[in-house]
Amino acid sequence: MTCRAAVLRTRQPRSRVPTPVRTAAAVALLGNSSDTFVLFLLLWVAQPQGWSPVQTALVVLTLRLPILISGVLIGRCIDRWGARPLILLDTAMRAGLLLVLAASVRSGTVPLAAVLVLGGLASLSSPATYAGVRWLVPRTTPQNQLPRANATVAVGDQMPLLVGTALVGPAMALSGVRGSLLVAAAMVVAAFLLALRLPTPAPGAAVRSIAPRSGRPPAWPARVTAIIALSTVYYLVYGPFETASPGFVRDHLGASEGTYSLLWAMFGAGALLSLSVAPVLARHRPGLVNGGGALVWGLTMLPLATVDSAFAAAVIFLVGGLLWGPYTTIETGALQRWVPPQRHGTVFAVQRSLLATATPVGAAFGALALHTFSPGTVLAVSSACCAAAGAAALLNPDLRRAR
Repeated sequence: MTCRAAVLRTRQPRSRVPTPVRTAAAVALLGNSSDTFVLFLLLWVAQPQGWSPVQTALVVLTLRLPILISGVLIGRCIDRWGARPLILLDTAMRAGLLLVLAASVRSGTVPLAAVLVLGGLASLSSPATYAGVRWLVPRTTPQNQLPRANATVAVGDQMPLLVGTALVGPAMALSGVRGSLLVAAAMVVAAFLLALRLPTPAPGAAVRSIAPRSGRPPAWPARVTAIIALSTVYYLVYGPFETASPGFVRDHLGASEGTYSLLWAMFGAGALLSLSVAPVLARHRPGLVNGGGALVWGLTMLPLATVDSAFAAAVIFLVGGLLWGPYTTIETGALQRWVPPQRHGTVFAVQRSLLATATPVGAAFGALALHTFSPGTVLAVSSACCAAAGAAALLNPDLRRAR
């Protein structure tokens, strides 16, 4: 019987990611793919529709800045009532607003006012899915599976760069602006239907992968602020890549939307491929790994401004994606362990609010910089600043040494 039991144990899957985590990752994937798709769609149609760089920057900011208003409140709601109700509210609200935006399109033109109003409203609820999914992971996952579970969830962060951007060109060619917005709405509807299957652990339930704490949750340590600050600055100075890349493709490479989609699809593919090493990297010092990653990423992307070949640009985007991929997985695991479980919803909502705002603010600065500088120059400065952000983080001894 002992031998038979041993044989049966060897046949069982090892460290299998729990089903709720895979469902949550799928919800995040669909929601993020829709957001990425809409953002890159609007960036591509901005110039043909006659939007000025200032108007384009305003659109990017409107799609993200409202998150700062709602992020902390949504995080506290998740800590009090759990993740599932907030995720359902978020996906339902965003799906409805996208359908209204699609209905407002006339003769292939998206009204700027509709984008600003509806996009701003959709932004208000968007931290719920991000923070809710990360709130669920340690409550449904044993400790030894947490790195793999976080890597699975990170697929929902990285694959949208592949799915969302790769769909922009074909969707525009086949169905135009209105049809493309309907595609984005369908993704969020699918996310809502999947979210109905998410578990509903009690907000006060013990966290399976981290020892529950009693009493009033203490303030999180300084290293938490430091690692979130690194990401905020990193995402801020990365932002110009989003607004400068269309001009880089058109003017510098002399290519069309197909190449534009290809570059970002290569970036997303690289990020997705490198997720396999994220659980291994997560066992080391998170601040050291992420600070070094930002430094190397900036240095890798720096030569982009000097290339004039779509193939060379695609290779650089692919390598950049490989370096980018493990970043959020490592940070997520660090925050889950460094922050008291009773404050997981709050910390991830704050993180999401800052990161989701930092990138479009950087993108807006990039759009304004295009008034004076070429797209290649903007990309070069952005890359150099990313490298500087990583180097600065490595100077913080607490962040560098914390495990």
